[in-house]
Amino acid sequence: MTLVAQLTVNKEPILIGDVLLSSETRTGLKVNLPLIGDINKILADRGFLFEVKFAQKIHVFNGRVAVGWSGPSIQAKRALGVIADISAKEGLTEADIRTELSAIDPEKIDNLQLIGLVLEDASAPTVRYSCFAMNTPFVNIPDFGRICGAGSGAPAFFDLLQQGNWLAQAEATSYMVAHGLLGALTNQEYRTGNTIANRWGGGFEALTFSTGSGRFEKITDVLHTFWKVRDGDHDSLGLLPFFYKTTYWHDVLVLRTASVEQVEGGILNLKTNDVTLVTPLIKNIDEYDLTELGEVDFSYRAVCCHVLIEKGSNRDLELIVDQRQSAQDVLFRVNQSEGQLQLTDYLPSMIKERLNLRATSGSL
Repeated sequence: MTLVAQLTVNKEPILIGDVLLSSETRTGLKVNLPLIGDINKILADRGFLFEVKFAQKIHVFNGRVAVGWSGPSIQAKRALGVIADISAKEGLTEADIRTELSAIDPEKIDNLQLIGLVLEDASAPTVRYSCFAMNTPFVNIPDFGRICGAGSGAPAFFDLLQQGNWLAQAEATSYMVAHGLLGALTNQEYRTGNTIANRWGGGFEALTFSTGSGRFEKITDVLHTFWKVRDGDHDSLGLLPFFYKTTYWHDVLVLRTASVEQVEGGILNLKTNDVTLVTPLIKNIDEYDLTELGEVDFSYRAVCCHVLIEKGSNRDLELIVDQRQSAQDVLFRVNQSEGQLQLTDYLPSMIKERLNLRATSGSL
């Protein structure tokens, strides 16, 4: 199964979902998951009788229609293909999409869940769009109102929404909340790994409406950094040598990861250095000219700082997100077999300030 959800922040829509696809049959594929490693081996060692690979769960058609799916991939391909065929239709409405979906043999999409957005007017001061769902209900969540979630991960995601004060800032935008949710979902994986057993987790993507382009767009260039600190000794804060970024090339999701180890003279040798490409479900990697990809660096639009707090008998995890678009306070570059790191004082100071604030308030 999976996790796909739709919510609204100050009248701006968000679609969010994971990028794992599970199989009941053993494929023998090796899937390296950010933070976890060879996930199929780990699942086998735990006695789980399924394996996973990557798949995009959120699709965008002509910037006007966005659809998230959960269920059998063969059924999703059938429904997404129908939506793709009509997505360029002038004046397209959610009623048109419902009509086309209802024409599909019900037995061929009987285990499929869809959640979608249709852009109706991008010219108004407030964007006008409609939502639709198939085989999944809308629910009411405090502060967020009417939202929709699909897949085995939906209940846990609803709980996550109620654990944080996501709308604390009066002017919170969909980008701000989406960055926080992407970080929180990764934190959930980092903390327990239990979401893997529920067949979701370990890589997430989100979408919202861009006022700049007047289209639905994936949220790109999110860098995840990982830190460690001893409880009560915030000066012990240190950056862990692992970097994980999600970005896009055309409509291909790019998972960029690297880890380093420090040797004499401050040299950082690369331990891992990976670029994983995840195409939309109805496309194949052979349709792209990979020579055009070029270098995928670790620059970012938002940086999520996952802070592991070591305590006497257990540990805690804090998430801090910095969204200053012009700032690059973590500069990590890959040069052949070495990594080069430059870190300003801003992020460590911000993390320590947050930790001190939480300690003062008794949250830690």
